[in-house]
Amino acid sequence: MTRPHLVVVRAREEGASVDRAAADATSASLVAQTYPDWTFTTGPERADSSATDWSGLLILPRRVPVPDDARDVLVVVLPEGATLVPDALEGIAQAAAGGARLVSWDSDVDGRPALRFGWSPETLWSADYLHGCFAISLEDYLAAAAAVPDDVPLSTWSLLLHVPPQIEPTVHVSRSLAHRRDAREVGTIAAEAVVQAGLDHRGVPATVDRSDGSTRLHWHPTIWPTVTIVIPSRHNEALLGPLFESLRLSARLDGGPSFEVLVVDNGGRTPENEAFYARDWAGDFGYPLEVLWWEETPFHYGHVNNEGVRRSSSEVVVLLNDDTRVERAGWLAELVGLATLPGIGCAGTALLDPEGRLQHAGVWLGLWGYAGHLFGGMEPGSDSLMGPTTWYRNTLAVTAACLAVRKDVFESVGGLDPRFVLAGSDVTLGLDLHAAGLRNVCSPHPDVHHLESATRSSAPLGDQLVSMVRYQPWHDLGDPYLNDRVSLRSKTPRLRREDERDPVAAVRAKLGVTL
Repeated sequence: MTRPHLVVVRAREEGASVDRAAADATSASLVAQTYPDWTFTTGPERADSSATDWSGLLILPRRVPVPDDARDVLVVVLPEGATLVPDALEGIAQAAAGGARLVSWDSDVDGRPALRFGWSPETLWSADYLHGCFAISLEDYLAAAAAVPDDVPLSTWSLLLHVPPQIEPTVHVSRSLAHRRDAREVGTIAAEAVVQAGLDHRGVPATVDRSDGSTRLHWHPTIWPTVTIVIPSRHNEALLGPLFESLRLSARLDGGPSFEVLVVDNGGRTPENEAFYARDWAGDFGYPLEVLWWEETPFHYGHVNNEGVRRSSSEVVVLLNDDTRVERAGWLAELVGLATLPGIGCAGTALLDPEGRLQHAGVWLGLWGYAGHLFGGMEPGSDSLMGPTTWYRNTLAVTAACLAVRKDVFESVGGLDPRFVLAGSDVTLGLDLHAAGLRNVCSPHPDVHHLESATRSSAPLGDQLVSMVRYQPWHDLGDPYLNDRVSLRSKTPRLRREDERDPVAAVRAKLGVTL
């Protein structure tokens, strides 16, 4: 297989003074490379637009000089002042040997590991999360550079925001190939301009707000789709009452989507239960509500949700557990806006537990041997080895306690797998959509509380056995949005110990599962 020619672009940080010793260290690390077929170029001295303070951006050249005889050219970005380990270019070339159009890798920042993950285009709405630790095919580099508008400087952040989200194949190397200094924070005005240009390029109908230091999108589609919120319940009035009240926030939001509520009630159709729903929902609450009495026993989470989606005539369905509470009116606009973007499967959101800590921010495969909630138990706004909890993230799955999905997309993969009774079918919904070429995304904004397991017990043995079969490909190959160096025995990201036992293997042994 042809080995690529690597053009190393030394990206200079806008607003930073030239550190000759650091630049010399970069040069020395390049000279020490074991891979022979490379050349280098240096980015512009400063940004090509002076209307805004672009400090903190890693500036790139719009043209990349390439030797006449070079073939299969890969552009390797390296922040000026950073150093590569001696076999870094060799590792990048090997990772790209299978035809990868984009390769990324881990780095050490001021001596601390900064672990990253596979291509996550929606994370770029929050940050330049790779910070110059990536390589991209020359053709993709030049096409993205040409798409960046003239009033926004070409930088590592703006370039990647103009790369097609569906670019493939991509590879992430879970190894620190570079040592760099901590990045300076990009100013609010500059960050909003860079991200807004990327959103406009993709046709995302949203406006960027960075007033609190993280990205929040304000959605304004030309026409909102029709929306049904499907709520399965065993007629727990103590939970349903507060939830219905909290939904008034969204019903009163000007400019947001209108919606109807469909409760699939598995608690028994009695006069007392019917009386609970006998009220003027549209007049008193601002949204219509319908009840589907479900007679099947015992309670089956997949069946009730699948039937609720089937009965809906809306374009978008929101699956919402009855043990949730809405805290902010914009939660629904966020979910529906995300779910209706081209290329998106499920859209989820960060959830808070009763104590105000994060309960869910996406699903990681393999955590504790099955699948677990990203950042569970952490404080909102915390930082971690895998980046802050405030980033938008692509994940393999999100919890059906609160997710939005287009009805046709949901039905295209058969909905929730009926082999699961209580737990696991939402994970496989995400996996099936991912396998179909769609991306799942989780908003970082914890606008919803979730009293996890208030309406169900732990997963039955049958669900555990089915999950081991359905999760197996991702258990074996690894979660692309995780990192091979991260422990699968902690919801708070930490480095995996060398002697750490594989929890997936332990669960398989415990259940007697042979795959």
